[in-house]
Amino acid sequence: MIFTMLLLLISASILGMSGYFLRHQAQQGIRKNLEMVKTVVARDPYFYENQLVEIAEEEELIIRFVDNRNIEIFSTGDSRDLEEDTSILPPLRLKETVTVDDQILSIEIIKLLNTEEMYMMILFSTLAVVNSIAVIILLILGSKASRKMLMPIQRMTKTVKHISIHELSTRLDVGDSQDELKDLAETFNAMLDRIEASYQQQNQFVSDASHELRTPISVLQGYANLLDRWGKDDKAVLEESIGAIKSESENMKDLTEKLLFLARTDKNLQKLEKEAFAMHELIDEVVRETKLIDAKHQFIVEANEEAIVVGDRKSIKQLLRILVDNSIKFTPEGGTIKINHRKKKTLAVIEVEDTGVGIAQEDLSHIFERFYRADKSRTKAQGGQGLGLAIAKWIVDSHHGKIQVESKLGVGTKFIVRFP
Repeated sequence: MIFTMLLLLISASILGMSGYFLRHQAQQGIRKNLEMVKTVVARDPYFYENQLVEIAEEEELIIRFVDNRNIEIFSTGDSRDLEEDTSILPPLRLKETVTVDDQILSIEIIKLLNTEEMYMMILFSTLAVVNSIAVIILLILGSKASRKMLMPIQRMTKTVKHISIHELSTRLDVGDSQDELKDLAETFNAMLDRIEASYQQQNQFVSDASHELRTPISVLQGYANLLDRWGKDDKAVLEESIGAIKSESENMKDLTEKLLFLARTDKNLQKLEKEAFAMHELIDEVVRETKLIDAKHQFIVEANEEAIVVGDRKSIKQLLRILVDNSIKFTPEGGTIKINHRKKKTLAVIEVEDTGVGIAQEDLSHIFERFYRADKSRTKAQGGQGLGLAIAKWIVDSHHGKIQVESKLGVGTKFIVRFP
């Protein structure tokens, strides 16, 4: 359609310019004819009729002489036929007053554009034929080209229709796609990569959560059976079972709360109540409470500079508890845990450093993943469920901060948190 409209526009322009040129040429010619007629009349005012008839026939003119009473004195043709003329190019008319034998006459020359009209018809027919052939060729070539261009889209559409939750590994073929289509296919494939990764992460999360919940439930069932068999009469079994049930129940409660927390963060339902508070006072509070709970490690505060931070005080305290508890779990009794806070320009920098077992380099990039535990051989009591650092990472990110970890096996681990 675009090429057809373009051809019609070009053809109309050619016809218009050709018509204008032919009419302009005719106007110049009729002025020369008028001068010729005036010359003939001036040279022979009594016998000019025959010469004017010859000129009229040769130049396709109608020459009329009219007196001052509008009575026709001489004419080389019947001008009344022109009133019913339906030509594409209307005749040209030119009038001028002359004196013939002491009589004032009006000369009217009518130029018939029959030849110009014939040229226009030939040009029109030629353009119509050429345009028709061009449109047919364009239809044939254009349909082939469009099918070739649309073929990748059809393949993409067919592929996308077959993609389901069970076939997320399917990808669009970008081999013979062109430019924008190739970019679109690559973007779609990248989106599928992210969706598949998220889906796998969700499946892994559900699987790990189920596994973590199954273990304490199995323990509870085991001790419940133990109580049912021997606990009624054996006080030692009763006390052991009650202690284990209380411990596992506490672990289940902690795990459930962490799972609910992460579920709320995934759905953006975890709300933060941000306000200005003194970070150094929060550090003192966490250190004081930790010393009351744990007397087996040495807690040192080398620096705790005054700084005001805008954030959710409760969640940041939870972050600090996670980092400190993580250091306690992996630091032998008698080890040192340093908790420092410094103000650097527009940042509040918190450092939690321990002299524990450290983390292997290959594990450092995974420690913030859910349910990831660097040492798989450690028990749940020693290593937790692997959710604490994932929660810590979310808290830092939600406050537009940054968290990094430095660690060396056998030396210790250092967490660095920066809040604006």
